[in-house]
Amino acid sequence: MKILIIGATGTIGKEIYDHLKENHEVYAAHRNSDSYPIDITNKDSIKSLFDTLPKLDAVINAAGTASWKHFSDLSEEDYYVGIKSKLMGQVNLVHIAKDYLNENAVITLTTGILAEHYEPNTTALSLVNGAIHSFVNSAAKELERGIRLNVVAPGAIAGDFPEDQKFAGYLPVQIQDVVKIYEYTLTSTNTGQILKIY
Repeated sequence: MKILIIGATGTIGKEIYDHLKENHEVYAAHRNSDSYPIDITNKDSIKSLFDTLPKLDAVINAAGTASWKHFSDLSEEDYYVGIKSKLMGQVNLVHIAKDYLNENAVITLTTGILAEHYEPNTTALSLVNGAIHSFVNSAAKELERGIRLNVVAPGAIAGDFPEDQKFAGYLPVQIQDVVKIYEYTLTSTNTGQILKIY
């Protein structure tokens, strides 16, 4: 398969890339890449990347950020950080990618445990995670040419987070187990799925 991984230097993206490159033709994109630069907050940047690549069988996005602040400290601008990056960045990615993919290709987005479980100072991130889940549930039903759309929602990653400390009520998950879920989305026939691992 020809697979694009966005956010390929991050905690999750790098592990996905290192695992999948053994058996697939994988393109590692990230903001500071010399070969495949992308800024998901910029539609022109997203389109420019796809213009340089061949037709793809899969896109995995592991990029996106949001503000981490207590609710009482959040400004409207703080919310827009996540809305522009993790929410609309992924929404725009789907809108653009669908025209560059082979039939029956798959797009996999990333959210996390905060879509439905509380952790202090994460209201702005919870907002965008929940919105992406709703987006995937609906948009997956309207994509054409057999293109599938799913989202992986992991908990905190062990190593990045203390293994004996709970995050949003759950202990961290092993990165190898998270990577397996992303790999599963490549071959599964499911679409519109929220694949939770926590």
